[in-house]
Formats: sequence, structure tokens, C-alpha cells
Amino acid sequence: MLKSKIDKYEKLEQVGEGTYGVVHKAKDVDTGEIYALKAIRLESEDEGIPSTAIREIALLKELQHPNIVRLVNVLHTDKKLTLVFEFLDQDLKKLLDKTPGQLPEELIKVRFYRLAQYTIKFMFPVFRYHRI
Repeated sequence: MLKSKIDKYEKLEQVGEGTYGVVHKAKDVDTGEIYALKAIRLESEDEGIPSTAIREIALLKELQHPNIVRLVNVLHTDKKLTLVFEFLDQDLKKLLDKTPGQLPEELIKVRFYRLAQYTIKFMFPVFRYHRI
């Protein structure tokens, strides 16, 4: 099992930044495995952990599927919450950034078809069951 210490991970590079924090590519110093660390700042939160982070954690813990990024661990300190994810070297934003012009129409159709398939076959039953 993974230790609950942020110093277990060596940050290699920043791979993204958003409203709530920063995402770094990091290496587990014990195993050498590569992960993505999503750090969510908590200093401006009067009520603790943001509800959006709680929902994200709960949802990712429930959804286990090869096409959904895997949440490996959650690390909590006074000033930040760090979500440890499997590292994916490609995502939709990177694909769009490196593609000159528009994506080919056939690729868009295939991606949206797969998205609809997974939503109906995998996620819809989870949420329907969750709401009963």
C-alpha cells in the first residue's frame, strides 16, 4: 500500500494548471513509478475541502474502468489536498494542441461514439443505482 506522505513523490515537471491548483508529473521514490499529482489549495477555504474535490474523489473511487483515470491515493495536509492519479501521457487537450487545424471528422465521430457508449453502458447504471 502507498504511504500517505507527499515526500514519497519527486516532482518532475508541471503538466497542467487550473482554478483550484496545479498538476505535476511525479515519480514514486520507492518504486520509480510515474504518477500525476493534482494539488488543490485549501488556504482560501473557510469550510475545509471544497465540495467539488469531495465529489471528484467519491466519483473516481466508485468508477473503476480502463477508460477512466485511476485515483491511486489522496494525501491531505493543512494547506493542500493532493490527489495521486495514474499518469497518462496523452489527453484530449494535448491531442488538440498538437493537431494543426481541426481534428479529422472521422476521429471526432469515433471519439464521441465511444464516449456515448461508455456513458450508457458503464456510467449510467452506476448513477441510476446511486440515486435509488
